[in-house]
Amino acid sequence: MTGIAEAEAAPRLAMPPRPARPLSNLQLIRVARKNSIAACDEALFDEPIVERRFLWYRAFTVSDPDGIRRILLDNFDNYPRVPQMRHVLGPGLGKGLLTTEGETWRRHRRMIGPMLDQRSVNGYAPMVAELAGRLAGEFAERPAEVPFNIADEMARLLVGTIGMLFGDPQIEPLLEAFLAAPRRRRVLDFLQVPSRFQFVYGRDAMRGSGHAFDPVLRRLIAARRDPAYAGERDLLWRLANATDRETGERMSEDEVRDEAVTLALPAVDTTMRGLSWVWYLLAMHPWAEARLHAELDTVLGGREPTADDVPRLAYVRKVIDEALRLYPPIPVMLRTTAADDIVCGRRVPSGALIAIMPWVVHRHRKLWADPDRFDPERFNAENSAARHRFAYLPFALGPRICVGGLLAIVEMVLIVAVLAQRFRFRLASGRPVRPVGGLLTLRVDGGLWMTAEPRTAEPSTRFEPRVAAAGGSR
Repeated sequence: MTGIAEAEAAPRLAMPPRPARPLSNLQLIRVARKNSIAACDEALFDEPIVERRFLWYRAFTVSDPDGIRRILLDNFDNYPRVPQMRHVLGPGLGKGLLTTEGETWRRHRRMIGPMLDQRSVNGYAPMVAELAGRLAGEFAERPAEVPFNIADEMARLLVGTIGMLFGDPQIEPLLEAFLAAPRRRRVLDFLQVPSRFQFVYGRDAMRGSGHAFDPVLRRLIAARRDPAYAGERDLLWRLANATDRETGERMSEDEVRDEAVTLALPAVDTTMRGLSWVWYLLAMHPWAEARLHAELDTVLGGREPTADDVPRLAYVRKVIDEALRLYPPIPVMLRTTAADDIVCGRRVPSGALIAIMPWVVHRHRKLWADPDRFDPERFNAENSAARHRFAYLPFALGPRICVGGLLAIVEMVLIVAVLAQRFRFRLASGRPVRPVGGLLTLRVDGGLWMTAEPRTAEPSTRFEPRVAAAGGSR
């Protein structure tokens, strides 16, 4: 089958079964500690706002785009991240953008934002394409039939970009070791169990006094703050020497360290997960893979992509956006209410727990047609213009939108362009694909195992870019 027929024969994509009814608190804790997205019952995918009791909290799951806008933009100061997030992330990330609030967060955001604007990100593009090309060379030297965990390969590639952005490859194996360490989140983490009771549930890699890469990172920071430094003015140099345009102040060494770690670890973790799902979805939908290959052959003709090619690779971007819709790297965002408010016509009291779940919003039946089906044409110009801006939020939205979101998209487009020109990635047999949501990120349980089949570029006219009728927003 080809074209429309292939698109209509939509395969069943990996996702956990949904409970038909809301889970009790005990059931919710038992299920969510293993897989947060498996705790999402059917009602959440139909209702714009759902209020329930969770332990001692009044808890609201908000999926209505206007309600999300109220929380993330119009009244965002009233909805800080839940304090438990600082408890979970603070021991590893310190006081960076992900763990601070108020004026500290605003000051850091003012300084870091310009480092990751369009012009800066375009300057990083050649490095990303070069590293992706090296990985393609490694794939070419391996036996085509031997499977590998593509999530690990994407992580290794992205760690390499951090090593180059920070100016020292010594940091790469240390980052890889940290990413590979067990960091399973437990419900007790989010209930702020006092440290003296930690023996009840043990410790993990995010806890403790520091990381193995801290001495290397601090040495690199100190070198870039030395007036005699004559090296490249890389991202770490910009971070170490940034000044607040309102006060003229610089960050302390500890603040620079914390923001460097915050930029490095979550950026690798979330971008790697998004890329992994792109390869899975292309393998599951040969018609989309063919169209993507046709675009690459036409636009690039076998050459290495540049930053100028990113907007020209429109279908590649649609595939990435659809992958981030179906498998958002951050499946849940938790907020609390500082003062009483009205959301979706409903009173939300102070101290309430607010959950905005991209996993639910992106599959909500009132927002998307046939939401569990893969259809990159949801992101064509017409459908995107018709859709509420706050119905799609893979990198959050509002003032707290991910500062590295633009870099992540450019990295993903370039990496897909480089690798897909040379390979077709096929799912390894006997390796089930199971998405597992933590309370922080979405991962593939046991990895995503694939083989790399070399492809010979064929004339783009071989492929007709036909797909089923666009499944845009309702």
